[in-house]
Amino acid sequence: MIQLASTLRNLGDPEESIDLLTAEVDRGPDELDDAVTAFLALALVDVGREREAVSLALGALAKHLPRYDCSLAHYATSVVAER
Repeated sequence: MIQLASTLRNLGDPEESIDLLTAEVDRGPDELDDAVTAFLALALVDVGREREAVSLALGALAKHLPRYDCSLAHYATSVVAER
């Protein structure tokens, strides 16, 4: 699904990419969650939803930075709210 969504985005259909990746997120967690989030963030940027993209990317990254996980998790939620 990630590869198909990435291909669609690269072919100029980021909305379809967002739909596919959002459906993948809704299926529930698995080992590819962060990859799905990364490609979803790219597609969101393509449609002008940069703040949402940054929020998702920071939220995914926070899990991998134990010294900064709380700070990044906070920024992930606040970056969208600041709009």
